Amino acid sequence: MTTETSNTIAELQSRLSDLELSKTHNNVSAIIQKERTEMLLSLRKIMETMKAEAAGGGGASSKEVEKLRAENEELKKINAKQNYRIEHLVNNLRGVVDK
Repeated sequence: MTTETSNTIAELQSRLSDLELSKTHNNVSAIIQKERTEMLLSLRKIMETMKAEAAGGGGASSKEVEKLRAENEELKKINAKQNYRIEHLVNNLRGVVDK
């Protein structure tokens, strides 16, 4: 082989490797684009869910809110009874101490 022939072969091999690299790059770019699209779609779903929860009062259902209100009322009644008993005991103790 002559020098010119070997240079031509080397140039063709270089072009071939560049084309193969370009094809690989295009395939990877398509895969990355697909992944990005899927990620954006899932992020949009998450964002819509968060907006819906924020608009709905933090995500608590009306049944849960009513249950919590009822429980709160019961606890207020119990607390009032305990406070009354404590005041009654304190008054009786003061009466005993004063005598």
